[in-house]
Amino acid sequence: MRRSALVSVALLFGCQPAERTVKIGLLIPNAATGELATYSNYVRDGITLAAKSKNFRVKGMRVEFVYPERYSGDPSTSADALRELKDKGAKIVIGPITSSEARAILPILSQVKLPVILPAATLNELTDNEWVWRVSIGNRQMAVAAAYTAKDFLKLQEVGVVSFSNNPYSLELAEGFRNWAGAHALKISKFVEISGNSSNLESALDEILKSFTSKPESTGIFLPLYYDEAAKGIRYLRDKGYKGVILGGDGWDVPKMEELVGKNAGENYFITHFNPYDPQSKDFVEKYRAEYGSLPSSFSALGYDAFLVAYEAINGARGTLNVADIKDALTNLSVDGITGRIEYSAQSRNPDTKGSVLVKFSDVGFQFVRRLAVSPIF
Repeated sequence: MRRSALVSVALLFGCQPAERTVKIGLLIPNAATGELATYSNYVRDGITLAAKSKNFRVKGMRVEFVYPERYSGDPSTSADALRELKDKGAKIVIGPITSSEARAILPILSQVKLPVILPAATLNELTDNEWVWRVSIGNRQMAVAAAYTAKDFLKLQEVGVVSFSNNPYSLELAEGFRNWAGAHALKISKFVEISGNSSNLESALDEILKSFTSKPESTGIFLPLYYDEAAKGIRYLRDKGYKGVILGGDGWDVPKMEELVGKNAGENYFITHFNPYDPQSKDFVEKYRAEYGSLPSSFSALGYDAFLVAYEAINGARGTLNVADIKDALTNLSVDGITGRIEYSAQSRNPDTKGSVLVKFSDVGFQFVRRLAVSPIF
């Protein structure tokens, strides 16, 4: 029997060639609790929605997501989780979520040799590694945008700053804010670095309140904390009668923040990557709401964009699924994402041309204020 006839018989009886797949590793916690579980779920939903928009296919191949067997987001297990994704055949990885997790995998990337796309990890140093690309803006740009907002948009006279010394996200934002303020004549009334746990937050805020010399309405407090700790700080300050502005970063950007703070939230602002009430985000918000029945957060949008970056890197690889070719494709890659234009170059694995979003948080809820085109060197 001729070969063509054999093929015909095989197809007739369902023995079709196996469909080619490309595996994308998701280094995203699937066994986390608390704030990390919240962030992770948003990112995962954004990734899935983006993959669905591409029919779960790239370059004629089916996209298959692979996960670590059980990953809580504990940085001490992040390196092993990455190795597991490599063993499962991943060609590119999206994640991890936090800067602490991302920092933990840096030492092994030269051995594992997998391109890593960070959706939301903002620590400045992470993209110094040749295998790491960032989708979000970094802490440097976020801190500059927050300080610029305090001085030039809100016209504050002095600002107090609180950070947790054991949290690199918090510390880097706080120091970046202070550095910009010092160079641009914005008075820092008090800079308090908290060591230990959050039980010391209230005493740190009391120190700041005592340091102000201007009328309360002309003062501000920068709280670069994750949403649960930030909510405690805002609630404490408002219960103490503080009438000034409280500012934060993207760690606030979770709808649960409104519930945790409660009524009489006062006037608060934070810098983030996306807001569902931004008119430019309308189409994405409608797609997300139709899929999940709720509004997306910044982490949803960043997850969506992270998949687009991985998709374009695979699509741009030179006809192969070779990891080196995918890595090369990331150089000079450009993607129009939900959170802005993401452009990489041979000189930078950060989206340096992206702006940020200013959101107001009050008893009305989260309100889009404006987009900010503030560069890291502003």
